Amino acid sequence: MKAAVLKSIGQPFTVEDVPDPVIGPDEVLVATRTCGICRTDLHIQDGLAYVPNLPHIPGHEPAGVIADVGRDVTGYTIGQRVVPHLFISGGDCRFTRAGQHAQATHLQGIIGVTLPGGFAEFFKAPAENLLRLPENVPFDVGGLTSCAVITAVHAYRKSGLQLGQSAVVLGAGGIGLMLIQLLRQAGVRTIAVSRSPDSLRLAEQAGAELALSVEDANTAGCIREFAGAGKDGADCIFEMVGRAGTMRAAADYACRGGRIIVIGEEDEYPEIDTIQIAQRELEIIGSRNGGRQDAIDALEMLAVGIIKPHIAASFALDEINEAMSLVRNGEARGRVIVNVTSE
Repeated sequence: MKAAVLKSIGQPFTVEDVPDPVIGPDEVLVATRTCGICRTDLHIQDGLAYVPNLPHIPGHEPAGVIADVGRDVTGYTIGQRVVPHLFISGGDCRFTRAGQHAQATHLQGIIGVTLPGGFAEFFKAPAENLLRLPENVPFDVGGLTSCAVITAVHAYRKSGLQLGQSAVVLGAGGIGLMLIQLLRQAGVRTIAVSRSPDSLRLAEQAGAELALSVEDANTAGCIREFAGAGKDGADCIFEMVGRAGTMRAAADYACRGGRIIVIGEEDEYPEIDTIQIAQRELEIIGSRNGGRQDAIDALEMLAVGIIKPHIAASFALDEINEAMSLVRNGEARGRVIVNVTSE
C-alpha cells in the first residue's frame, strides 16, 4: 500500500509503498478514504509531546470502508463506512468505567499517534474501537470525529456551561469553529477571539455574537461589557492555542470564579500568576480528546447538522508535505484534509 511515512524527527514525510497492515482475530482492516490533519501531526513531526517509534505512519482523523475483518469479529461486514475511536485500551480501570477512555491507565496505543494511522491506503483497528459513519456524513467530515469533533464535544461538556451564560473561544481554528456551533446550539452567549480577520469572519458565521482581535487593547473590556452587569469577565474561556500569551489573555477574559478550559497544546509555560488563580478563584481544566460516548454523540451531531466542520483545503496523499506546511503556517481557516483513495 501507499503511505506517508515519517522516518526522522523534524523531516518531511516520504510517500512510499509499505506492507499492508496484518489484522488479528479481533481487528478490522479499513480502506482509508480521507484523513484530516491536526496540529498533533505537527507535534509528532517535531518530536513534541508524542514520539512514536520510527518509521511511523501518522494520521488520526481517518474515515474509510471496511476491507477485511478478523475471524472473531462480529457486527461488522466488508463495505461498511466507519471511523475509529483512537484510544486502544487493554483492560479496565476507573477511567474507562467512567467513560474517560483517553485517560486509560492501561492504554495500549493511539491510532495515528503512537500506532500506524490514516496517512495510508489502509489502517487497522480493534473492532470495538470502530463506529459506523452515517450515510449522510461525507468521509472528509466524518473522519474529523476522531479528534477535532470529539475534542469540541468533550471540552464543551467539561465546561458545565448553562443556557444564557457567556463563553470566549480563544482561537477560532477548526476545533474552535465547531465549539462555537455547539455553544450556539446550547444557548451560550459566545465571543470569538482570534488574530486572523478571516477566522473571525468564519466565527461569526458559525454563531459567535461578537468577534474580537486578540491584539486589540480593548478586547478584555469588550468581553466584560458583553458579560453583563456585575460580571468582570466571561463564565468560561476555551483556550484553543496553548501559548503562554494566550493563557495570560484567558485569565484576563475570565470572570471571578470562571473556568479556563485548556485544549491547545504547546511546549510553553503559561503566563498566569498564582495570585490571580487563588484570589479570583479561577478554575483551570485540561481537556484532551474524549470517550467513546463522546464520539457516538459527535457523529450524531454531524448527522443532524448541529456541527458543520469547515473544510479549508484538500490534498492528495502525494501532496502530504504541502498540506502539512499549510497547517504549520497557520494559513488554513478550518480543517485540512488528505484524500487518500477514491470511492
